[in-house]
Amino acid sequence: MDKMIGKKFKITGMVIEIVSDDGESWETRNITTSETVFINKLILQNAIKLGKAEEISELDDEEYNV
Repeated sequence: MDKMIGKKFKITGMVIEIVSDDGESWETRNITTSETVFINKLILQNAIKLGKAEEISELDDEEYNV
């Protein structure tokens, strides 16, 4: 699961970066507001599978001003 740390995702209008593993949740940083957000791992995994969340590549970083 450590391979998720450092990855960025767009989900529900937020651009988040996974900062650390916090047990059943990921500690993430909302890039837009610099707030810390805890997201349940299962919810993020399901959102990715359903197409409700997408990983942002380094090329996309410029588009989201990351």
